[in-house]
Amino acid sequence: MKTIKYILFYSVVLLVVSCQDFMTPNLDNYKSDETVNTSRNNFLGVLYTTYTLLPTRVNFTYEAATDNAVNNTENSLSSKAARGGVSYTYNPFGENWTTDYKGINYVNYFLEKMVLDTSKAIPTPVRFDVDPIVNLQWFYFTMGEAYFMRAWFEFDLLQKYGGVAADGKTYGFPITTSYLDVTMQLDRPRNTYAECVERITADCDSAIKYLPVNYNKSTGLLSEGVVTQSGHASGIAAHALKTRTLLYAASPAYNPDNDVVKWKESAKAALDAITASGSLLNLQSFINYYSKSKLNDGFYNNPDIFFRGPISQNVTTYESENFPPRASSGKGTINPSQDFVDAFLMRDGYPITATSASFPYDPSNAFKNRDSRLELFIVHSGETYAGITIDTSMGGLDAYGSSTNATRTGYYLQKLLDGSVSLSSGSVVTTTIAPILLGRPELYLNFAEAVLNATGSPDDRTYTYSARDVLILIRNRALGNATADKYLKTVMDKNTFLQIIKNERRIELSFEDHRFWDLRRWSTGLSDMGLINTPVHGIYTTNPLEIRQYKSPYMPLPYGEMLKSKYLINNVGW
Repeated sequence: MKTIKYILFYSVVLLVVSCQDFMTPNLDNYKSDETVNTSRNNFLGVLYTTYTLLPTRVNFTYEAATDNAVNNTENSLSSKAARGGVSYTYNPFGENWTTDYKGINYVNYFLEKMVLDTSKAIPTPVRFDVDPIVNLQWFYFTMGEAYFMRAWFEFDLLQKYGGVAADGKTYGFPITTSYLDVTMQLDRPRNTYAECVERITADCDSAIKYLPVNYNKSTGLLSEGVVTQSGHASGIAAHALKTRTLLYAASPAYNPDNDVVKWKESAKAALDAITASGSLLNLQSFINYYSKSKLNDGFYNNPDIFFRGPISQNVTTYESENFPPRASSGKGTINPSQDFVDAFLMRDGYPITATSASFPYDPSNAFKNRDSRLELFIVHSGETYAGITIDTSMGGLDAYGSSTNATRTGYYLQKLLDGSVSLSSGSVVTTTIAPILLGRPELYLNFAEAVLNATGSPDDRTYTYSARDVLILIRNRALGNATADKYLKTVMDKNTFLQIIKNERRIELSFEDHRFWDLRRWSTGLSDMGLINTPVHGIYTTNPLEIRQYKSPYMPLPYGEMLKSKYLINNVGW
């Protein structure tokens, strides 16, 4: 805890998420307390700089360390980590501890100043607007944003460092709701997991109280039209984050006694979020959801994206990293596994391991009559993509061994990439990216998992909708029409249905930074590492490409923090 960044907020250049310069710093970047606290733009800069700490892209390193994929070189961080490289002294995935506490400390400073004084002519800490009514709107709106952003950083700490410690208790992170500087006691023990969940959900509830549920350009909350500066937190984002937090809290890794009350709390939060989202049991097409023109840049016209990271324009980030080498010298970095390919359904919803009368699986023509997501997410042999016809067959132009960057599995990544991008010198074509941090598909899958575990039945409608009602939307969208799935209706057993939900999460949320953490929250502890350590396969050999060798379902706390702390206790396995 000692290396929480002692956020002297005035020592940095603070930017809003829309990249507008809310602060024009002096030559030495210094701004005094008096300057910050008497200027609207400077004051808001303290809050809006937290948006710059959000992820700017999906971290594929985590995905390539699961059973969904491998990196095309065994010397990569993900490969090293998956093969036992995570230790109590070193985490190849990197650490988020300092960044998260930095964001929390910014927010705490801001919230401590957000006090109304009705005895003054201007009751707010600074004048946000000359119109008294709008001035108060700004006050409550930005306070709601602050609560959401604190909850975001708190959840990130809980996800990455929460776990069972050597004393058998389940811990989260050291909670702080006060602004900290170097003169204060910074070495603090971890709070319990339950206390951290309570803190996050309370912040989400405060955000929900003060924020508009959704933004609408024609009826913006603020007269200045804040919706044009897209990327702001919203009430539906807070609902979704609360749901995710409670789902984790109910999961086996953090709920070893399987307390059904926790599942019920998660189910209730998910229903509240679905109801608040204003588009009940409805999903956009994949084309709209992942559209580069519908990332809510300036207009909140994508109702399935609840919250996103900063937009990067005119980039080739994912494409240069992951295009096949023959496609303008792509690096072919992330290679989906055969295990992942086998998880996709047949066109009628049957798994390839079951017998489908309409669309039987043919191993010799494995991509025929499959779930449409398979063609959208994976680049396979025989497919035309990024200007070339792919050949990953043994000895093929794009096969393993054809290039130092060629695939190890026989597949290349397509999800989140833009096939129209060109990396060729003199004819470069760029695209736009922004990580979807909270979205409707995840919310629906969270709901299905929570409701099934809360009620014990795929068809129980205690929470208005059943797990089956919601899951069928996800599957039929992928299969092409509202009645395509013929398999799901045949599954009545709760445990079998739960495995289907888990498989849907694996496919639907793939390469969006979920699989790595899902595998861990579904584990029951050190004795339950089978799924986490599932070997990964490709098409060229029946032998595993990588044997996963994780030591614990819980990640270690940063070694630097452990060295300096008298109070921190590490998770088991480290």
